[in-house]
Amino acid sequence: MLLPLITFILLPSIYGANQPADLCLDLTTAYDQNFKWYNTNGSLPAYHADHYLFTGSKFTNVYQDALSLKSIEAGKTFALSARVSVYIENLSASDRDEFAVFITDDTRVFTGDEFGFVVRQSSSTINGYIQSPRIPEFFKEFKLESIPVGSERTYTLKAVYAEIGDKGVIRFFINDISVFVHDFPKISGEKFYLVISSKKLSPTSIDTSRNYMKAYSACMINLPIQRADENPDASAHQQADPHMNLIITLLILNTAIASLLLALIGIMLRRIKSFSS
Repeated sequence: MLLPLITFILLPSIYGANQPADLCLDLTTAYDQNFKWYNTNGSLPAYHADHYLFTGSKFTNVYQDALSLKSIEAGKTFALSARVSVYIENLSASDRDEFAVFITDDTRVFTGDEFGFVVRQSSSTINGYIQSPRIPEFFKEFKLESIPVGSERTYTLKAVYAEIGDKGVIRFFINDISVFVHDFPKISGEKFYLVISSKKLSPTSIDTSRNYMKAYSACMINLPIQRADENPDASAHQQADPHMNLIITLLILNTAIASLLLALIGIMLRRIKSFSS
């Protein structure tokens, strides 16, 4: 029985060492308690069973935010993934009015390492952005997709960070199509938080109340290193399958060995009994 015991001792290290660490917004109950939900001068994003509704406003200085209370330590391959629907009816005159999904290592003043997606209500576009005190520009933003005004569209957004040699790279995907690649400082070992946000800072004379973003899912995920370049937009479930298959194979082998040992012990006992009689 020593081999089965050794196998079960090894299973946590075989699976756990490669198991993706993730933190996702849970929509099975209203207002996931792993997130802090808050607003200023307005209401919380509305819960609708399969999504949260983040809206614009008629007022100024309005935020709707979901901020994860837990963090994930970034590995050498780390991803942000979200599925959202966006509707822009009234263009804002200010770039300061936005919807956003991003990850950050600083949730107090937001001046640390960040990357993610922002919907500019002034241009009706989905933009990618990177931020770090270790890059000369500190903040860089780039247009990835135009959103038709007056038409709700659903998008799968993914930003995959990977360390390649001595540098980091972020690949931005929209609907599983690579749309932009940019260098980024190495962040493995840093702890990151997930943020989903709506912000309206333009004056009350500007009405963005009919604009909205529905958040159907949002996750930050550590991916196995060997899959970073092969399939950077794969889900955590897909990434875990090879390791789960290995575990199942080992368990089957365990059962077969245990059955064989029991059969041999039974034969030996019968022979001993026959000799003694």
